[in-house]
Amino acid sequence: MDRCLSAFLFLLLLITLPAAADERARTAAELEAVRERIEALQVELRNEGSRKSRAEQALQEVEKAEQSARRQLQQTREKSAAAKRRETALRAEAEVQQAAIVEQQAALANQMRMAYINGDEEWLRVMLSQQDAAVLGRRMTYYGYLSRQRKAAIEQLRAALAQIAATQEQIEAEVKQLARLESQAADKLEDIANTRAERAELLARIREGIATRDQEIASLKSQEAELGKLMAALAKRLPAMPNVNAEPFAGQTKQLSWPVDGPVLKAFGQPRADGSLRWNGVLLGAKAGSEVRAVYHGRVVFSDWLAGMGLLTIVEHDGGYMSLYGHNQDLLKEVGEWVMPGEAIAHVGDSGGQVNAGLYFEIRKDGQPVNPRNWVK
Repeated sequence: MDRCLSAFLFLLLLITLPAAADERARTAAELEAVRERIEALQVELRNEGSRKSRAEQALQEVEKAEQSARRQLQQTREKSAAAKRRETALRAEAEVQQAAIVEQQAALANQMRMAYINGDEEWLRVMLSQQDAAVLGRRMTYYGYLSRQRKAAIEQLRAALAQIAATQEQIEAEVKQLARLESQAADKLEDIANTRAERAELLARIREGIATRDQEIASLKSQEAELGKLMAALAKRLPAMPNVNAEPFAGQTKQLSWPVDGPVLKAFGQPRADGSLRWNGVLLGAKAGSEVRAVYHGRVVFSDWLAGMGLLTIVEHDGGYMSLYGHNQDLLKEVGEWVMPGEAIAHVGDSGGQVNAGLYFEIRKDGQPVNPRNWVK
């Protein structure tokens, strides 16, 4: 019976392995197709973006440079934390090794003391004595045992000393690595400070260039049109959304959570720019660096800088729905990655020329904005 079961399981494995490999290959091919289409779209947007002012183009570059510096800083901090954990573990290991050495030294000292008491020539006196052969054999076996034990104790002590020396070398290496990482972190913080100063100068230049209300409205309309074109192109070029084995997004009315915790500063449909425009989403107040969470299952279809939105992530859901997260400090997900509800996808920032930190959040159906309040609890 066991043989039949084993044969069946083996046959099942032979059948399922190729199927699983085919599925992985198909998924990888779809992901690559998504990335290629998004990259082509981004090239188009960048080419059209050449009409932007030099200050706006510079703002894009400096905010993306800040994102890069923040990512590297985060990676450095993670490496530093790992190095500290290793150092702590090594120091604990060194304490255990030191205790073992003390124990082995005590055992060896005891054996050496017994050898001294008996005298190095004790075994010779036993050999020359007129004792019974059986007794003599037992005594010689005993001395042989002591000799081997003494030799083994010496070898163990040598090995323990070598081990703790190696551990100490590892600790010293980790300490040096920590110093290097801390220096790198300080450099990244300085880079971020420099980009923030450069960004402030650019924002001042951009504001000087928008001297009238009409110019401001024109700029906002241009940014809104660029976002609209992006959404339309995404809807047209993306491959069909695969089944995510979750309830449809359309059925999540009043079920979702806000992507950040904070007050609604600007509401959907609220007048904007003297009533010439309306807010297509909501602006949520949140502290810079706070986690931005995906509101539902989906696939990242855009992760880049866009005029007016700054560092923007767009997540595609089923049924033609998409959620947008703008003005981020940095973006944690790449195009094609899948996200779960509540998963961190970015950090709150002020990119895109914002004065204060906050998150711009939209939900769209077939490219058209819908009120997010209809979806969140």
